[in-house]
Amino acid sequence: MAKYRLPIQIIPRFSFALLLLAFCLLLGACGREAEDEFLFAPDSPPVTLTYVGPNASFFDEPEQAAINRFQELAPSIEIDRQNYGFNPSNYLLETPPPDVMLVWDSYDLRSAGALGLLSDLSDIWTEGNFEEAYGRRFRDISRFEGTLRFVPAAFSWSGIYYNREIFERYGLTPPATWEEFIRICDTLLANGITPMSLAGQNPFISILWFDYLNMRLNGPEFHRDLIAGRVDFNDVRVARVWEMWKSLLDRGYFNERPGSTSEMNSMTSLIRGDGDTPLSWEKAVMALAPNFSLADLPPLFADELDFFQFPQMDPNLPMGEVSLIFGYIIPADALNRAEAGAFIGFMGSAEAHELQLKGISEDDTDIGYAPVHREIDRDLLSAASEKGDQIVSGADEVSPPLFLALPDSMRASFNSVLRRLFLSTSTPLEVSEIQRILEEGRQNTIHNGEFSN
Repeated sequence: MAKYRLPIQIIPRFSFALLLLAFCLLLGACGREAEDEFLFAPDSPPVTLTYVGPNASFFDEPEQAAINRFQELAPSIEIDRQNYGFNPSNYLLETPPPDVMLVWDSYDLRSAGALGLLSDLSDIWTEGNFEEAYGRRFRDISRFEGTLRFVPAAFSWSGIYYNREIFERYGLTPPATWEEFIRICDTLLANGITPMSLAGQNPFISILWFDYLNMRLNGPEFHRDLIAGRVDFNDVRVARVWEMWKSLLDRGYFNERPGSTSEMNSMTSLIRGDGDTPLSWEKAVMALAPNFSLADLPPLFADELDFFQFPQMDPNLPMGEVSLIFGYIIPADALNRAEAGAFIGFMGSAEAHELQLKGISEDDTDIGYAPVHREIDRDLLSAASEKGDQIVSGADEVSPPLFLALPDSMRASFNSVLRRLFLSTSTPLEVSEIQRILEEGRQNTIHNGEFSN
């Protein structure tokens, strides 16, 4: 593992509190509506904050309204918004690093927290009353090494997307239990229709089946321990997950050649309005996918689809969900810590979240994201965002997608398994071989010191 320097930065606690004093009035006892007063005096020394985020229009275009509002409240602070040019982790090692970064919950982020590369943001949480505004799940996600170092802003959701018209044709309704889900699959098969599509070319998407089967069969706590390297992959509970997934493949519930199916082909296989020029050569009715898999579908086609929560398999287990959670960090060596804190304090507020929701175009409302803050105007959410919000916010635990949560060595082992699992060969991959490959990967990861638990 690469050796990192541990940054040392001493910031007087009182200075940040003073700078945020006006800002806390916006979110505290004086009410959550912003007031037309300055966060910083107009004649304060000018400061330019370097803010780096993803190069994605559904982030940077809506957030510009919130940035503009912040600069009205803090006219001495200029925000220099830049897109990532390389891996976000590398920015933390620059001298100096950016003042603020928009990142996602992942193994790399937690490793950076363990190495002391992230600022303590507990004061921002206190000033913004974020524990109340965000709730336990997002607070727990934001705590690294016992300290709050992340301010979540928005999250995605995953679900089983399905074609509404096909469900209506056969009298099907979204299932709540696994037994109901299997009955849907059997009904479709009996009518000569492939129930599900699997994007085997994209391990980030296809591995969601392992995420959800493991959480539903063994519980989210076991899933968390497995990701952290605390469980042997030869465990009988892990075997149960692979046996279940292989049984679904063997029953013909998925498309014939998942290893040749891309994320886009998987989603377009659900579409029926493509007429005489079908977008996919093999059609299906359902696909487990994150909401952003619909991003490249024209609105007319996306409107054919709806989604439901991955069904419950054991009513005695807590419900876990997979979500890509975006939020703000301040590198430990950031030059403008106080001003950066004021900025992300505002960007984490209900006012900023609402400004961003209003900036999402109508065409993007069903492929965007849900904001973390509980006190936003719910009428601003699309129907899909509202449902995704209910699924994730109502979960007992929330985990990042498996491929973001794993160290490199474990990702490589899962990749090897998935490639072999989805290839049509005369010698199918047995569960015992899957477990051997993954446990060998776990041992290598332990040896390399990559697990950060």
